[in-house]
Amino acid sequence: MNAVDSNAVETRLTELNLVLSPAINYRLETMFPKITGMFANGAIKKKFKLVQRIEPLMEEMLLDNEEVLFISKGNQSSVSEQIFMGVLWAQTINHTVVILTNLRMLCIRTNGSGKPKRTFWSIYYSQIKELKSTIFGNAKICLKDGKNLNYSGFPKIDRNTMRQVFLDAYQLFEEKGFDPEVSQSREKLCGHCYEVVPKHDYECESCGATFWKPMEIGVRSFVFPSWGDFVMKHYSVAFAEFFGFMFLLLLITISISEGEYVFAGILFIIANTSDALITAQIAAKGLHLKRVPEKV
Repeated sequence: MNAVDSNAVETRLTELNLVLSPAINYRLETMFPKITGMFANGAIKKKFKLVQRIEPLMEEMLLDNEEVLFISKGNQSSVSEQIFMGVLWAQTINHTVVILTNLRMLCIRTNGSGKPKRTFWSIYYSQIKELKSTIFGNAKICLKDGKNLNYSGFPKIDRNTMRQVFLDAYQLFEEKGFDPEVSQSREKLCGHCYEVVPKHDYECESCGATFWKPMEIGVRSFVFPSWGDFVMKHYSVAFAEFFGFMFLLLLITISISEGEYVFAGILFIIANTSDALITAQIAAKGLHLKRVPEKV
């Protein structure tokens, strides 16, 4: 599939004075599939900047003999989030860097510029049933446990490269017959030590870190909308919800002053319940650190 080889990519990176971490094993020809032509240098520099932001994390997260084949940043939000929150806000909290390695697919939640947060997932290729392209050019990953992950916002060259890299890695995975035991197709990883935290568990057996349960976050959002998003460090959404809640309180105050007590109560319950439900749904997608173990 490759129009370039690793030596040519390495030469171009040297010419552009771009140095990748020697501690990470990269397959350069799939990391940077286009090194010539119009806008190629700009695309290489942009990809390098993204990689540079997550290299310190990858140095800790990657397993022995794990080779990085592909990295790109997109957005992974559900239809329900886009309906209830709006597309813009749903995308704001769902920036995700996708890493394909020779062993698995890693997903890292980031901010808009690609700076990593502390929410991670891992998917072994044996748990992926199919990788599709939607009519809008987005990547749809169908998992064996029935869940589907929709990714948008990948640059065009990455969309074209991702499928072939995935297919090559998937085929090699099948040939080796490697099918690790999992608790769910997309495993949640500890935000402190990167070990798998099984489904429905909210404490890491490896390091002792604890995580917020979706119900805990949802209850906080019912009591005070934006509290749950502050817990998950979705600060921009939390501030927007705060001002929205202030407006809601104004409407409730006006209703009470006019003797509309039932309407005021219904308005509060409906608005806060809706916020609590969607916040709890978002919280259930990943793990959000509550307490990390004390250093000995």
